[in-house]
Formats: sequence, C-alpha cells, structure tokens
Amino acid sequence: MFQQDDSRAAMEKRSGAIKIERDAQRPTAILRVANELEMRGGEIVELFKEVRSATRQVVIPIHLRQDDEDFFIEVETGAWDEAASERVIGAVSAMRATLGPEANLELVSAYPIPRETSFFFEHFPAALLQLDLFEADPAEPEACAELFRETAGRHWDVDLGYGPEGLPLAEELLRAALSGETERRAPILDGLVHGLGCYVGEVIRRGNGGRGSWQRPEDWGEDRVLEFSDISMDPVGKARAFLERGDEDSIAYYAEYVSREIGKHAEAEK
Repeated sequence: MFQQDDSRAAMEKRSGAIKIERDAQRPTAILRVANELEMRGGEIVELFKEVRSATRQVVIPIHLRQDDEDFFIEVETGAWDEAASERVIGAVSAMRATLGPEANLELVSAYPIPRETSFFFEHFPAALLQLDLFEADPAEPEACAELFRETAGRHWDVDLGYGPEGLPLAEELLRAALSGETERRAPILDGLVHGLGCYVGEVIRRGNGGRGSWQRPEDWGEDRVLEFSDISMDPVGKARAFLERGDEDSIAYYAEYVSREIGKHAEAEK
C-alpha cells in the first residue's frame, strides 16, 4: 500500500482543510485559497503562473513556497464530470512536462475529488507514465506507437523495439506499474490505451512485412483499425481490454494469434 511521504502529509496539514464555496467564481476562490495559505505560513511566489509544454499552455493558479519547497496548486470550484477531469489532467500533464516529474502538484476543490483525477497529482509511476502519453493520438498510428515506445524507454529504461518479444515485456511492466502502488488498480487514461494499442498494431503490421494498413473504422472498433487483405483487427480495443482486465486479454497472445491467421490467409492466396 502506498505510504504518504513527508511532503504529502505536510500538504494535507497545510491545505487539506481549506474550504471554498461550491460553484464560486474561480478567480475569487483562488485569491481566497492564496490568502489562507499565507496565513498558514506559506509565501505566495506567483499567482496565475503561465507554463508551456510542447503541445499546450496552461495557467497554474498558485505557486507557493513553504519550508524551502515549491508547490503548484490547482483550484477547482465546480462539480466534477468527465470533461472537468480531462481538462485538469491535461493541465497536470503540461505541468509535469514543464516543471518535471518531481514537482509538488496539489489540488484544492470545492467538491470531493474523484480518485480518477486525484491519482494524477501523485508521483506514482503509473501516473507519470500516463501523463507523458496524454497526447497520444491514434489518428497518426505510427507516431502514436513510437510515442509509446519512447515513453516506455524513458520510464523503464528498456528498448521495446517492434519485434514480438516487446509485447510480453510491455505486459509485464504495465502489470507492475498499474497494480503495484495502491490497494486499487490505477485509473486508465485514453492516452495509454491509444499508445499501447497503436504499438500492438505496429508490432503486428511490421512483423507481417508491413503489408497491413491503418484505417478509420466505419461501424466497429475502438478507434483506428488495422486491415490486411481480408482480415481486420482492433488492436486499440484489445489494448483497452488488457489494461482493464489483465492477462485474460493478453496483447502478446492476441498478436501471436492474428499473425498466424494472417499467415494462413497469405498461404491460401498463393
């Protein structure tokens, strides 16, 4: 089970009890939180701090310094829904890319924070990995696959390559990352699904002579589907199944099975 470190315990003591009005004007709430943090001994370094990642610009409401540490605090006054969570997690992704994986990011909310959002403010390896994949775009499957491979290399110090041996290793590393930090399995972001799915598809495509092509699905499939002469497959959907259900939906077995089927069809066409 994850044990809180000293900085996290200090954060809860510092800002955990701050109450802000539900659905209040956000600038007013930010000033209210900043004032409360100063009264508790913190120094406000900057309000509405702009940071830029390679793909987006976000504004961090509060940059706080306390006990010689820097803290970057997001403030939310509205109720949580899927759109709000995605917007905040996208901001966290940009902050991590700009400030670094060890930056102390915190969230003060008027409403109870869903675990699917609060998880990504922590330093869990599964959170940091997924934040780096937040922008993974299946509309460009080859680039999406390469982003997954490069991100895996940085986080796990491995070179997965595009051979079939990469998939069992990816499964093993993902199992450990997604289940090894807390009592509950880590939340799954679409970026991880897309990155892993495109990587699975590229392993299959390249392992079969690069003959397959990625297509936009008409009425089935998670996102882009991979088509050979008379076989179509949904590696992105299979990636989601593996990430949600584990070994019963092995991506390594899936790639091996569909590659055998592709080979059988190729022989039959000769």
